Amino acid sequence: MGLDMYLEAEANVYASSEEEKELNTKIRNALEEAGLKGIKDYRTDNLNYVSVSFEVGYWRKANQIHRWFVENVQGGNDDCGRYWVSREKLEKLRDLCKEVLEKVEVMEGTVTNGYIIDDEGKKPIVEVGKVIKNPDIAKTLLPTQGGFFFGSTDYDQWYIEDLKRTVEIIDKALKLPKKWNFYYRSSW
Repeated sequence: MGLDMYLEAEANVYASSEEEKELNTKIRNALEEAGLKGIKDYRTDNLNYVSVSFEVGYWRKANQIHRWFVENVQGGNDDCGRYWVSREKLEKLRDLCKEVLEKVEVMEGTVTNGYIIDDEGKKPIVEVGKVIKNPDIAKTLLPTQGGFFFGSTDYDQWYIEDLKRTVEIIDKALKLPKKWNFYYRSSW
């Protein structure tokens, strides 16, 4: 339970000759054999058409990234829908993550790493970790968002890790040829 987030890539391949039909069959078989995580759909029909969709990236409770998608891609609709994302938007998000990572200073501090519930109620599990010394830059460029099981809204090591992961995911996605389309979706 909680905020799960996915970036998917999807492409359509059309074949007009026997050679291309054979290539499409090889693509389909290779995808099956590779066991690519998150392959949603692939099919062929009489039009010699193959549609391939797979998970490029996954986040868990990266609420600052989710908020950015809701505001910049989903038109403010936080409805767990599937939304097309342009390469330019992905580049913008990646660049924002890099900017925050470059500008913030991290120092040792205490972080909350979950909660325990006992007879006295909900208590945070606090441990030594890394926190952002002055989170104003992060709060301005990529603010966190609270929500039902959306994860921490602290500006700490987990926030930083989410940004690093986002850069990795987007870099991987943008290496795909331009015929690939990207879609963001979430669930909670």
